[in-house]
Amino acid sequence: MADQVAAPGPITTVDAKVEARIASTGRLIRWGAFAFSLVGLLGTAFPFFADIPPGPGLVRDLPLASAIALAVLAFGALITAGVTKTSGVARVWRGVGVSMALVAALFGGFVIYIFLAQLTDIWGEWSAVPSFSLAVILVVLGISVPLSINRVDWQVIAGQIGSLLVFSLTAAIFLGYAYGDPSVGRLFLQPPISFQASIISVLIAVGVFLMRPAKGLLSTASSPGAGGHLLRWIGPLVLLTPALLLLITEAVPSTDRVDVLAFVSVGFGLLLLILLSFFVRALDQTAIEAATQAARAQRARTGLEQEAPVVSGMAGLFHLVDVEGIEGWEVATRFRPGVGAVAGDSSGVHLLPDGSVGIVLVDLTGHGADPAVWAIRIRDLLLQSLIAGSNPTEAMNLVGWSIPNDILASAVVVKLNTESGRVELCSAGHPPTLVIRESEADLKAPTGPLLFLEHSALYEEHAFTLETGDAMVAFSDGIADVQRSVNGRTEPEMLANLLLAERGQAARIADLVLAFADPEPSDDQSVVVVRRSP
Repeated sequence: MADQVAAPGPITTVDAKVEARIASTGRLIRWGAFAFSLVGLLGTAFPFFADIPPGPGLVRDLPLASAIALAVLAFGALITAGVTKTSGVARVWRGVGVSMALVAALFGGFVIYIFLAQLTDIWGEWSAVPSFSLAVILVVLGISVPLSINRVDWQVIAGQIGSLLVFSLTAAIFLGYAYGDPSVGRLFLQPPISFQASIISVLIAVGVFLMRPAKGLLSTASSPGAGGHLLRWIGPLVLLTPALLLLITEAVPSTDRVDVLAFVSVGFGLLLLILLSFFVRALDQTAIEAATQAARAQRARTGLEQEAPVVSGMAGLFHLVDVEGIEGWEVATRFRPGVGAVAGDSSGVHLLPDGSVGIVLVDLTGHGADPAVWAIRIRDLLLQSLIAGSNPTEAMNLVGWSIPNDILASAVVVKLNTESGRVELCSAGHPPTLVIRESEADLKAPTGPLLFLEHSALYEEHAFTLETGDAMVAFSDGIADVQRSVNGRTEPEMLANLLLAERGQAARIADLVLAFADPEPSDDQSVVVVRRSP
């Protein structure tokens, strides 16, 4: 049999080795920023450390308040990014790191207020006043730290853009010192930022930018595709654009307060980098979409030519109903395979030793004989757990630890007490289960993530009672997908309204559900209906 042909992953898929290298680089830079901030802090008390590094054309020492604020920010970024576990202690440490970053941001905001309100004399000595430039840096980086660790992609992007902005500004100041004209340090307002502060700020900005190499703008840089390669080669060159433009603008006379041309050069370089990131992301997306279409075609050919006989031979094992006529209850199942012998669904209805009924429906990602075998195995493991006396939640939690394989599956597990009508339902990322009553349709949402997505996931359950005439409908996403909607209603909501208007016996409901779905599906369509008959 030929190798299974799988579609490429989503655009955010990263090369694990590249991601590890980027993460290690960011960790090293954050440690360097913290170490150098400590040197700067010691330099305010010990002259030996004051000029490390000496700095060309040094025009200002690092004020004590600036040294403390930078050290707090650097340590906050270090421990925030260093926490990778989800235990209680780890969450406390991450909270401490985020708090330290926000404290630095608040201090920066306070300094900005002092400048705007012209209250700089409260510091006593002009040389002790933190620069306005540094205050802005503290505010932007202090806010960027919690944004960069967020799970929401746009917030990560906002944090990365903030750190890039700081990098561009502080790199321009640093290069101004190296160029021999420290007057560039007067960006924003006087007093100028010190040489040590510019170096620390550059290191912290890069460290914050590299916190999440698989998210936001950096997700493309970690990609194994052509866009990722392009960004890793050209990105660092684009970052130098502000410095090159700065050498040009320094030849132009500027005011004593704000160097507008320097701002233009910095902003232009930052804009170029952001545009480059979005361009290479679009490049990767186009390449992946083309590869996906080719892979789907090849997979279909593989299924039809080689795997169809295997899957067809297993057809009788996918959907099992092992209950005789239970007084007062109706059970109906339907199955329509997807085009090309895909076989990713499996279901079972089984009479349990205590007289209750166990119902399992599994929908596995992937197509072909291998996913079909796993779908049957997962269904049988869930049913066996119910037979052994576990409730649906316990069965799901047990099976969630039992499959050491790179697969994902949605599943719904139900235990029905045939005497009282009580239902215990646990759903792992499955489409909502419908409960059709006399005058309402209730959609039971998933009670946990997809199976095997997080081995530490804990599942919960819905508990409810089916009264006379009520029906429960479980189906796979080939029937109705929550991602698709019409006029603001998702497909499961539309199906629920249809069933509410056309109530009937379990077989009638199952036929209506199958009729609602696409008659030529690209994915398997499975339905299990249980109804409490009058």
